[in-house]
Amino acid sequence: MASRMRLRGPAELLSAMPYLMGFHPSDSLVALGLRGSGLHLQLRGDLPDDGDAGAVLAEHYAHLFRSNGIDGALLIGYGPPGRAEPFLRAVGAALAGCGIVILDMLRTHDGRYWSLLCDAPGCCPPEGRPFDPETSIVAAEATLAGLVALPDRDAVAARFAGPTGPALAAMEEAGNRANLRVLRLVTGRDAAGVRAAVVGAGRAALEAALARYAAGRRLTDDEVAWLQVLLHVVAFRDRVWERLDRDVRRGGAGAEHHRLLWTDLVRRCEPCSVAPAATLLSYLSWRDGNGLHASIALDRALDADPDYSAAGLMAEILGRGLSPAQVPAISRDRRRRPPGRPRRSAARPGRGTLPTRPGRAAPDRREAPGPDAGPATGPVGDCGPGNAGERLNGPERGGPSGGGGRAGQPGHPGRDARRSRR
Repeated sequence: MASRMRLRGPAELLSAMPYLMGFHPSDSLVALGLRGSGLHLQLRGDLPDDGDAGAVLAEHYAHLFRSNGIDGALLIGYGPPGRAEPFLRAVGAALAGCGIVILDMLRTHDGRYWSLLCDAPGCCPPEGRPFDPETSIVAAEATLAGLVALPDRDAVAARFAGPTGPALAAMEEAGNRANLRVLRLVTGRDAAGVRAAVVGAGRAALEAALARYAAGRRLTDDEVAWLQVLLHVVAFRDRVWERLDRDVRRGGAGAEHHRLLWTDLVRRCEPCSVAPAATLLSYLSWRDGNGLHASIALDRALDADPDYSAAGLMAEILGRGLSPAQVPAISRDRRRRPPGRPRRSAARPGRGTLPTRPGRAAPDRREAPGPDAGPATGPVGDCGPGNAGERLNGPERGGPSGGGGRAGQPGHPGRDARRSRR
């Protein structure tokens, strides 16, 4: 599906933003960064509640723009003048201080927009200029292109919510059965045997699951619960991460099968046990350029387990504004040991051990696949401190990512700082 859109003037840009972001922004700032004539960086964050927080966040935006070679910026504030204009001006001043040209600063509220850089009555009257995103030609083009604008970010997040009521009760029962099954699998094995047995069972389950979604079908509750339990073993989760990374890089139908699988698991896993699946979905979404979904999935992971280190890795990736082009392929370290260096013990605490209830006991969560950041060679994703990155679904799908979000994005420095320390 083509997602390139030609926008002419502020009214068309503002009409397109809800469709490009996936929801109607409010009480927000959107910052678009250009390098030459191309859109390269896109940010969205909540408006801060006070000037001190706004100053810190403005400097953070400036750092991201400067570190990614942005030379021009367009800022859009959503809200009344007392809320939006101070932060708009603070971000504009921070960017200008880095030598970045401010192309325009727009504020929109109640179906009208104003330019903070133009006071010509014939161009930008004091009462603002009206626009209607619902009836514009741009909205029609976006709809035909398959883009959807939900009412707000919470409506997007609801699409990734976990089970409740009878569905949750059924998954809890399936989880109990999965725990009994895994205990039978590992009984009588040493740590190395446990790891080998779990990785083998997990690989078989993963292959079957991907084949199921490739055929247009889904897993049963027991099959979801089985993967839910096995993913809490680091050795298996790491191999899943490698497979996911490889398949997404190759593109084609394999990446879509992963998206269907991990989205379904995030919606159906027990909320207390969803951290591994949600982290994998966050990584997949980020790899695909969909920072909004990456951020929402990361929220699910950290809500389930604030100390889950793999989720902390994803928070670092999003918080630093790294793009997929900056991160090399994930693979296990196959280098030979230097002479005299002892071999790592296969029975390292936690490796290959299983919780009696994933998310409640203490499986080893200290290790995650370790993609090392490389040089900044490509477009970066949307980010705010600690957990930003949300995707604007355009102007080129799979190109620059964008966004901003709920907790853990600009406007929420407390939670952001806590996440970035993991």
